[in-house]
Amino acid sequence: MGIYKIDSKNIFSVSEFMADIKPEWWDVEGANEQLGSGIGWYCGSSEYKPNGWILCKAYDCYKTAEIECLGYDNGGAFEIGKELQPLVEKSEEWAREQGFVIIRFTIGTRGLSCHDRELKQPWEELRELHAIDREEYNWFLSMGYVPSGVLPNIYGEKYHGILLVKTL
Repeated sequence: MGIYKIDSKNIFSVSEFMADIKPEWWDVEGANEQLGSGIGWYCGSSEYKPNGWILCKAYDCYKTAEIECLGYDNGGAFEIGKELQPLVEKSEEWAREQGFVIIRFTIGTRGLSCHDRELKQPWEELRELHAIDREEYNWFLSMGYVPSGVLPNIYGEKYHGILLVKTL
């Protein structure tokens, strides 16, 4: 499986892939617009057959990179997980080359211990945070990411975000 940089020649193929695999989040135009606002890579059996992608943003003034979105096609289902490890590693390599000191990703709390309820103090939530049914959260931890913040209700009422960071 090859890894390819998203550019003007292939952005439409990746946009179509995103809209096909997760139509409730993206249409082709929206995916194309989002991809055009960052730097990203995709993987696939060929340059014209995407099977997964990652999109990053640069925050130069903070020396920080952010994984904005990522996903892959697991037999017709949108997923995030270890199959994306080569793309995550590619984004970390890019971030190091840019001189960034951390990379971050915000993961929704579905399947985590603080989902669908009122939050305690952020430090309490982070101390007690664990996955109930969320394999990709544990995968990010295994890659060296650490929960460092709680973003209340960013995806809806009682649907919070957990800020994961990794020192590069």
